[in-house]
Amino acid sequence: MNTKKPASGPTTLRDVAAAVGCDVSTVSRVLQNKGRVGAETRARILAVAGELGYQGNPVARALKTARSSTILMVVPQIENPIFASAIINAEIEARVSGYALLVAYDQGGAGAKIIEDISRSSMIEGVVIASYDDDDRMRQTLASTDRPHVIINRVLPGDAHCIAMDTQSAARIGTAHLIGLGHRRIGHLAGRLGRFNGESRRRGWADAMAAAGLAAEEDLVAEARYDPDRVPAAVDALLAAGATAIHAATLLTGAAAIARLHTLGLRVPDDVSVVTMHDDLLARVVYPDVTTVALPTEEMGRAAVKRLVGQIEGTAGEGEGVVLLAPGELIVRGSAAPPKS
Repeated sequence: MNTKKPASGPTTLRDVAAAVGCDVSTVSRVLQNKGRVGAETRARILAVAGELGYQGNPVARALKTARSSTILMVVPQIENPIFASAIINAEIEARVSGYALLVAYDQGGAGAKIIEDISRSSMIEGVVIASYDDDDRMRQTLASTDRPHVIINRVLPGDAHCIAMDTQSAARIGTAHLIGLGHRRIGHLAGRLGRFNGESRRRGWADAMAAAGLAAEEDLVAEARYDPDRVPAAVDALLAAGATAIHAATLLTGAAAIARLHTLGLRVPDDVSVVTMHDDLLARVVYPDVTTVALPTEEMGRAAVKRLVGQIEGTAGEGEGVVLLAPGELIVRGSAAPPKS
C-alpha cells in the first residue's frame, strides 16, 4: 500500500483511494460516515487519510449540497485543560468526517444567545455543548436551537445525548492512593457542590474515605468551584481542619493549591500531599509534578462529534443513550508522599 503524499497540492479523495486500492466512492462514504463499508477497509482508509493529511472541504460541500457541514461547539472555559483537550480532538474528528468545527466561548452563561446569534448568520448543522453543572441554564440553552445536539462533561437528567466522564470513580482512585500512603485527614478541594460534576467528585472522595473506615467530615470539604482565585481560601480552610493531604476536583485547582502551599512556606509533598484528576501539560510543569488520575477527555471530544454526525446524517443507532467514560490510570508523580510521622 503506497501512502506517499502527492508531489504538490492538497491530498484528494482520489489520492487516498489510489493508496488504499479501492474506489473513490468507497473512500467518500467512509470519510463522510455514510453507507456500509467493511471494518477492515474503513480502518485502512482512515489510517491512510491521516497519513496523507487528507482534509475534507466543508465549503465546497456546502455549495454542492446547500449544507454548511459546520458543527458549533460551545464551551464555558477555554483555558481549562479538560475543555482544551476535548476541543482539539473534536476538531480532528469533525475534519475526518467532513465537517468544520466552530468554537464559541460561553462566558457567564450566555450559551443560548450565542447559539441563536450564530445560527442566524451561519448554517449550523449541530451543536456540542460543554457545561459544568447548571441544569436550568442547560435546558434554556437547548431550547434556543432545533439542531441536533450532544452534551459533554455532564449528564442532564432526561436527555439521552450526554457523554460524560466517570469522575466519581476517578476521585475515589485518587483519594484511595492518598489513604494507601497513610493519610487519614484528607481534604477535598471541591468543584461546585450540589451540581453534577461537583457532587460526583465529592462522592468519589467520600466513597474512598468510607471504604477505609475514615470519616468524611464536613470541615474536610472546601468549595473552590472551578476558579483558581477561590483556591487560597479553600486551601487555608482545609489546613485549619488538619488536612495532611488534599484531593483536588480539577487539575487547574490542584495546581493552584500547590501554588498556595508554596506561598504559605509549606513543602509539597513533605508537609502536604496533593492529588488531582486529568493528565495534561500543566500536571508536568508545576513543581512538584502532579500525581493525578487520567481522564478520557480526548475520547469524550471524539465521541461527541461521532454521535452528533450520526444524528445529523441519520445513522445514529436507536439504542444510543447516555455514555459515561471510565477514567484512566493513576499516574504517580512527585506531589504525594506518606505523611510526616
